[in-house]
Amino acid sequence: MKVPVRLSLLLLGGLLTCLLSSCHDDDDAPFPSIVSELVDCPTDSAGILSFIVLDNDTRLELVNPQEDLRPSVVYRALAGYAREDDGRVTLYTLQSAALLRDSTQVAVFDPTAVVSLWCSPRYLNLHLRPKTQGGKHDWGYATDSLTGNHAYLRLHHRQGDDPVAYSTDLYASLRLSAVEADTITLRIQTFDGMREWTITK
Repeated sequence: MKVPVRLSLLLLGGLLTCLLSSCHDDDDAPFPSIVSELVDCPTDSAGILSFIVLDNDTRLELVNPQEDLRPSVVYRALAGYAREDDGRVTLYTLQSAALLRDSTQVAVFDPTAVVSLWCSPRYLNLHLRPKTQGGKHDWGYATDSLTGNHAYLRLHHRQGDDPVAYSTDLYASLRLSAVEADTITLRIQTFDGMREWTITK
């Protein structure tokens, strides 16, 4: 995977698009309270994910470690998890997210719908709704200009030859540390025209 250029969904294998098995065997037990949030997912040298890291740097050990992932990488994903009495968490869902990198040299600006945009301590996060028939899309950002301490960026989205058809949900994150400015204006080409959001770190 050419990470700097091809920034579609991170490849976590089939595990990340499927419901993860629960560790609860009691069918009569109440369904747990599941939290959904974007997290970092570091794997060890054997490709095992044994803990997740929240955006406030809290590390949560997993009751059900995930195996057969790429070794020694950090994935970005939307995790659905429940806290257990011993402080660990059980993963129920894990959906890969795009980690946006500088794609200024190859950027195109095909439209997408924007559901929401928010900041966490380390990331600018996006919930997008592109239209697809299942093809591969590329994601990133382009730097338009840097004025003083204000960076003007645009979302890089390459639709490619994938027809504009059915809406699908996609999550993406941009590391705030990657942009050397305290204020960021992000412009996104939507199906209703260009929109922009300004955030301060």
